[in-house]
Amino acid sequence: MNQNKTSFDAAAVGAKFKKTCIKFDELLAQANHPELTTIRQKLKEQLKEHKEKGILTVAFIGQYNAGKSTTISALTGKRDIRIDSDIATDKTANYDWNGINIIDTPGLFTDRKDHDEITYEAINKADLLVFCLTYMLFDSVTVENFKKLAYEKGYRWKMMLVINKMSDEAGEEAQKIANYRQSLAEAIKPYSLEEFPTCFIDAKDYCEGVDEDEEFLIEISRFQTFIAALNNFVEKRAALARFDTPVRIALSLVDEAQLSLTRNSTEDSAFLEVLTRLSRTVRKERDRLRTIVKSIALEMSAAIAKEGFCLASAVGTEQDFEKLNKQTEINVQEQYEKAEKKLQNYVNSAVEDIREEVAEVLQGNLVQAFIACLEKAENVSAENVASSSNTQRLQEQVDCLKQIGETAGVQLNTFATSNSANIAGKGFLTSMNVAGSSLHQTVLAVGKFVGFKFQPWQAVGIAKGIGNAAMFLGPALAIISIGIDCHQMHKEQDREKQIADVRCEITSKFQKIGKDLENKIELQLWEFEQQVYGEIEKQIIAARQQEAQAIANSNTSVKQLLEIRHNFDVIIRYITQATADSAARKM
Repeated sequence: MNQNKTSFDAAAVGAKFKKTCIKFDELLAQANHPELTTIRQKLKEQLKEHKEKGILTVAFIGQYNAGKSTTISALTGKRDIRIDSDIATDKTANYDWNGINIIDTPGLFTDRKDHDEITYEAINKADLLVFCLTYMLFDSVTVENFKKLAYEKGYRWKMMLVINKMSDEAGEEAQKIANYRQSLAEAIKPYSLEEFPTCFIDAKDYCEGVDEDEEFLIEISRFQTFIAALNNFVEKRAALARFDTPVRIALSLVDEAQLSLTRNSTEDSAFLEVLTRLSRTVRKERDRLRTIVKSIALEMSAAIAKEGFCLASAVGTEQDFEKLNKQTEINVQEQYEKAEKKLQNYVNSAVEDIREEVAEVLQGNLVQAFIACLEKAENVSAENVASSSNTQRLQEQVDCLKQIGETAGVQLNTFATSNSANIAGKGFLTSMNVAGSSLHQTVLAVGKFVGFKFQPWQAVGIAKGIGNAAMFLGPALAIISIGIDCHQMHKEQDREKQIADVRCEITSKFQKIGKDLENKIELQLWEFEQQVYGEIEKQIIAARQQEAQAIANSNTSVKQLLEIRHNFDVIIRYITQATADSAARKM
């Protein structure tokens, strides 16, 4: 079967994650050990919510018989989707495609009100709406409903247009597309087609091309332009970052499995227990901050949408709209700056919190158990070659913990030896026995995480968008003003429609501004996470890999687990790089 040259990045990441999870599950099953069986069950349960919801939800909506089901079949490779010429889909159908939730809806604008209700429910939940038409384009009903979705409901920020069944109409492709664009632009006036990604495809041709290995059909289907548009949407919304949580859940369970597989060695077990506790601490602190930031961003977005609603309500009244518009711009800026101040306080606190949490782990019982291992090593003759080798490894483990602590801004004054003849354990234990224990007097150092600042209003680039909105509104408001002041409208309903259109434009514009600012906050949070939690995790991962490599030489299961961990780490690195690239283009 021919594989399309352009792949949907989110689906590719999802496929890699799914494949690695299956390998992990198989390893846990083969071990046939109670502890690993419990971890296997936890893997299923903890990832269940992410699997059911999907990392990303894409809903296909629009006309019935527009080829929505065929487009989904082409995208996912599933050929068992019900397709016929009638209103084929009676209810929403959900397809799990490598962690992406694809929703096939009954379509809108039919005589079946129950269909519309089902579709609107799916629309509310979706991250992306693919509005499907045929080459016949809009009719009087579908265009009004498209406007309703985009502007009255405010979904313009997550909508794209797909014109399907291109091969059903004769003519030269470039000319057809040019004509279609012109017709679409005319149909949605006074709004602009440019803000909607628009693709012209033939999903049936693409399916046949893939199934029959026909490059020509694949090429003329233009389906890869649709996949490219999906990738662009995912990049703009930093949606790949949503894979971060389930991958880290899986990695935490890999940690537990590695602990279980190395319990026969007291030294290995103690060290890995410390690393696991540190990993959990970082994950807990990251998740806590994400919840707080999400709440602040949503609060800000809702307040900005409310500003748009208040401004829209003034259209067609005797209020000074220009003055209100300027005040609204000021209010939006104040809402962002209010959120920015809260966020800055929380990230500053988060730096202190992670330092304290790491310090607490390094003062805890697990580290005391690890110290006990060093105590044993101290009592063995330094002349014993095997013992010397073991002590060297323990020294390396101590150095790893010290490096992790320093990365988190925690100074551990416990590792100095009195002279080069001292073995690692002696120097460590000597300082531990000092009155008050210097480990328990851990100093919270400045560390690397000083100076992170959320972007000020002037840097986020939203003010220009508000200005552009005002430029668009000017001519429309002038027309309304003429109608009100000079009674030049032939029909009162025409004036009311114009007022309604402008109100919808204002309301949806400010909803979009709120969502754009949410997205920018998420990207800035991601940058902060990499600078703080990411740096600590790098040290933990390096220590764990070093330890796993040493154990893997004599433990086949650990060797397999090391490969599984590597695959999960590859996904994390890819997500991090893709999100960083997206942030760099926006900053």
